[in-house]
Amino acid sequence: MPLELPGEIHSILESACSKQHATLIDAILRGTKERMILELFVDTPEGVTLEQCESINRLLLAESENNPFLDAIRSIEVSSPGVDRPLQYWWQYPRNIGRILELTFVKEGISTNGSFVLLSADEHGIQCKEHSKSRKSSKDENTTFSLPYSEIQKAIVTVQYR
Repeated sequence: MPLELPGEIHSILESACSKQHATLIDAILRGTKERMILELFVDTPEGVTLEQCESINRLLLAESENNPFLDAIRSIEVSSPGVDRPLQYWWQYPRNIGRILELTFVKEGISTNGSFVLLSADEHGIQCKEHSKSRKSSKDENTTFSLPYSEIQKAIVTVQYR
């Protein structure tokens, strides 16, 4: 049976992140009840720093002195979300301009997924084009389109190896 975080603990985690000007992207509790490990993934518009991760960890360790649930956690790991986690906030997109996204979206009632190059992003949405695996694509000019965030169901940055 998977472990679940109580709602009040989630609020404590968000508060600790907020004190370090970071946003809690995800919190995963794993292990057993006797050996719980809490993984936090945090981010900021500029990207999260090691110092912010360490400070969040220290805040939660201090909080564990007064909270039996946090005190029972064997290890708290705080890190950036990494490229394998879906983008969740509009401010995560501009850092990835020029990169390839695996997108799933609904446009005009049609669900689409595929690889797209992120051309631009702002608080309203993104502009992208189809990713062509060959360098000579004759249809590039016809594949640029805009998407509001409300139409994006999932966006994951694809790691490129050269």
